[in-house]
Amino acid sequence: MLCRHERLPFDKSTRRVSLFSLKNRGEPDDVVVYCSDGQSIGAFAQQFFNAFGADCFWFVGVDCSTEHRNAEYVIGRDDSIFEMHECFFVNTVVDWATKAIGIQHSRGQSAVFGYSCGGAFAASIGIRHPDVYGTIFAFSIAGRPITNFDAKPEADLSELSFCFRSGSREPKGMRSYMKRLENWLRSADVQVNNKTLAGGHEFALWSAGLNESISAAYELTHNNAVNHSRRQRGF
Repeated sequence: MLCRHERLPFDKSTRRVSLFSLKNRGEPDDVVVYCSDGQSIGAFAQQFFNAFGADCFWFVGVDCSTEHRNAEYVIGRDDSIFEMHECFFVNTVVDWATKAIGIQHSRGQSAVFGYSCGGAFAASIGIRHPDVYGTIFAFSIAGRPITNFDAKPEADLSELSFCFRSGSREPKGMRSYMKRLENWLRSADVQVNNKTLAGGHEFALWSAGLNESISAAYELTHNNAVNHSRRQRGF
């Protein structure tokens, strides 16, 4: 696995971003997965590449703040901190990654992944930026991306696919909220795949869940076959 680390300007300082792949340059149909909690993504990417050997995937990890992680990831903790990080993740990081990979940005070939508070962030920016990410992998959502389920989405989300994963030993309240979010999205004609896997709030569950959900979303098999032409609407 190839890896590249770089520090990008962020809030009067810098923030590390990382790029993980099996090749040096991208191709038009390659899939880019943008990930919160970037410090951990190297291990996730390595397990994915070991399982599938798919060189058409790129993982972009954005390190979290050691001081303001929850505020950056969860709406309502501190709006100014959330929005500053959101702008960095959605604009600065995407621009950097597409140039580093050597491709044009495409919503259909862009996904976002997060777990725990990062799962809340992935769901939030998927909903708030439907023109940027086509597939949203939001695991063990610890936060409330949506609080008013009576309100309809402000944007058209019908072209998106959401993949939720939670653990059987995680709090029932978390799984209950994710089910309510699933129903809210489905009411807006959004494709949602929501599964409970055996396990708790842990890396093993998130890593296995990411492999399983990416392979389903992109029709990926262990012989490195992937169908890029399919519309990301079902799993």
